[in-house]
Amino acid sequence: MDAVRVVGNNAVHPGQIDFQDTPEAALALFDLVNLIVETMITQPRAVEELYNRLPQGALDAIDNRDS
Repeated sequence: MDAVRVVGNNAVHPGQIDFQDTPEAALALFDLVNLIVETMITQPRAVEELYNRLPQGALDAIDNRDS
């Protein structure tokens, strides 16, 4: 996330678009943003969906264990 922030800040703060940026750099940033979304949103949601498919008795036992 720091890489996206630093590159984004450097691109925005000069107040002009830098046409010297390469398509490869832009694609690398898109890949990085996609990785962040996958890690922070998609994967946790998939884990939650699988967890919620456990039988109710197992979910209750986990709640009891954790309380």
